[in-house]
This record gives sequence, C-alpha cells and structure tokens, in this order.
Amino acid sequence: FRALTSFSLWIPFWTLWVYKNLESLFLLTAVDAAFWATMVLVQVPAGLLGDKYGRKVVLFVGEALFAVGVLTFGLSTEFWEYFVSNIIWALGACFIVSGDTPFVYDTLLELDRGRDFTKVMGTANAVMFMMNAVACVTGGIIVTATGRVELTLIIASLIGLTGSFTIAFLREPKVPRTFMKSYRQQLGTGVKQVVKSRAIMILILFQIVLQLGTYVMAVFRSVYMNDVLDLDYLEVGLFFGAFAIVGGIVTLRASRIEAVLKEKGSLLFMLVALVSSFAVVFLVRSPAAVLTQFLIYTVVGLQSPVINGYIHRLVDSSHRSTIIAIASMLFTLLVVIVEVTTGWIASLWGLEESLLVLACCVAPIGAVLLVLWGREVDKFSRSGATGPSDAPR
Repeated sequence: FRALTSFSLWIPFWTLWVYKNLESLFLLTAVDAAFWATMVLVQVPAGLLGDKYGRKVVLFVGEALFAVGVLTFGLSTEFWEYFVSNIIWALGACFIVSGDTPFVYDTLLELDRGRDFTKVMGTANAVMFMMNAVACVTGGIIVTATGRVELTLIIASLIGLTGSFTIAFLREPKVPRTFMKSYRQQLGTGVKQVVKSRAIMILILFQIVLQLGTYVMAVFRSVYMNDVLDLDYLEVGLFFGAFAIVGGIVTLRASRIEAVLKEKGSLLFMLVALVSSFAVVFLVRSPAAVLTQFLIYTVVGLQSPVINGYIHRLVDSSHRSTIIAIASMLFTLLVVIVEVTTGWIASLWGLEESLLVLACCVAPIGAVLLVLWGREVDKFSRSGATGPSDAPR
C-alpha cells in the first residue's frame, strides 16, 4: 500500500506547474490555501468516521479521492481549475490522515506491540521516502524528455488509484473502540482529552510549529531551486530523489535516534535544524544553499514517527482518529494564514526574505513549547516514569 501510493512523480513539479501558468508566488499559495481550507472543514468529520467505521474504509476513500484530485490538478491551467482540484485532493488527504497512523497503532496494540510504533512507523515512512526518491528522479526524466510538467501528475494519479485497491489485502485491527452515541459526543470527548492533557496539547502545538516550517519550504522548494538557483528539471528531480533517500534513512532510524536523544533532545534537534536551514537559505546566495534541504528532510523524517508516537501513547483507541484529526485541523487553520502571508511577503520582498521572516516567528514559539515540554518530562521523571510517553492515559 505504501509503495504504490507513494510513487509521487509530482512532488518536485506540482508547484512549478502552477507557477508556470499563474506566474505568481502569491497566487500559488492562494491555490494551495483551497487545499488547507477544505482540510479545516472536513478533517474532523473524517476522523469521526474513521473511529466509527474503521480505518480501512477511510483509507480506501481517501486514496481514491486523492488520485482524482491529482489527476484534475494535472489537467488544470487556470486559477479556479487548480482551486477546485485542490479541494478534491484535500478531501482525499483528510481521510488518509484519519486512517493511516491509527491503523498502524491499533494493529500493534492488537499484537501487544504498542511500544514498537516509532520503529514500525519509521519503516513504513522509509518505504514512502524511497518510493518518493525513485518517483522524483523518474519525474525529472519524464519532464526533461517531454517538456510537459503536468505528465508527472497525470501518470502518478493512475498509479495511486491502482494502489488504493491494495487496501483489500489489509485486515481491520480488532482493538476495542467505544464510539459515543453521536458524532458530537465523540468530538467533544476528543476535544476534552486534548484540552485537559497538557502533554498532548504541547506535543500537538510543537508538531504544528515544525509542520508549518517544513510545509512552507515544501511549497517554495521547487520554485527556489528552478527559478532562484537556476537548476533544470532533471537536476531538480535528482535532488528531490536524494532528499527523499535521506528522509527515508532518517525515518528508518527514528526510533534509534529518539532513544539516544530522548524526548527533550529529539524535539530540540528538530527545531534547531529547521530554523538554521531557513537562515542559511537567506544568507547563502548560491546553489550550495540547496544542501540545507537535506537537513529539512531530516526533520520531516523524524517528526512523524517520534511525535506521533508520543501522542498515540497518551490517547486511547476509541478517540485516536478523532484526536489526530483535531491536531490536523489546528495545523490547517494556521497554515492557510501562514502560507498565504508568506507568499504575499515573497511577492513583495523576495522568496529568501519571506523564509527568514517565517523562521524568526517559528523560533521563539518553538522555544517556549520546548521549555514547557521539558517541565512535563521532568514531572513524569520525578513520579517514576521515564517521560510523558509513559504516563497513564
């Protein structure tokens, strides 16, 4: 399932496809805002459906819609065409997010291997990254040979649609889940878990800080490499392939890295790596600055298995999809504002300057959350646990 649905030829080229037709960084971010606005509205309902009807259902629906969205995006050339395509694309992403990591964690609980989540999720993400790497290089070859950027989206959508049918070979984990009498009650209980648990709230907010930085860079990365650094399509594809390989290696070793750095060290490393990468992009005005993207992919490779592992250990199976959906909704609420604002600043001052402004905003917020998380770790250590991840639910 991961292998087929991760053969994303479009990763280095979807922003270039929009930028080629609209010729504006602001309009590029406005198009992408449609994706995240849809996520705001649909993510929590998708999570509720995942908790009620199971993970397989939402995964299949998500992958099918995702493929349709990618296809229509590749066929688009006008702003409103991109806008509508992104809405369909986002609908698919909502269901995928709601079923993906909850499926893995519930399966491990059934096998009495919940502690292996970081390791197993790291392996799954490594498969995704490695397929991304092959796809990015293949996409670069296709665009160089044909001159048609949109083919990467069209071909990838067909492969992804085929991959969605591998869901039939997965077995729904048999973990007790008690769904409330209504969606409102289910959502209310999930919100209460987030609000009342200081540890969960800190983790969700810190993950959002990292995601905002890594995602905005992901939106601008191809334009930065192609337009600012003057790399051709094949070079862009090759570099993206190399980035994905590094991300895959890091995520495969995520559990070992986390075991060495521990809770405080893991989160501190990710924040410092992200902020310093943005600073270098601004300070180093040469193709050598592309090397910072390897550091950002290191953060991407670590944050999902490490932080989601901490969150899942604090959440019961009856609300796992709902709480992941709440976290995703909080991120989407902010990314719409942050991404469009960054695009507007980029149009006024320049791409590198906009990234520096974002880094200056992310750094202090992340630092405060790290201090709060450190207090949580110390509190649980004094009580005899090794960290918040070992706290009782």
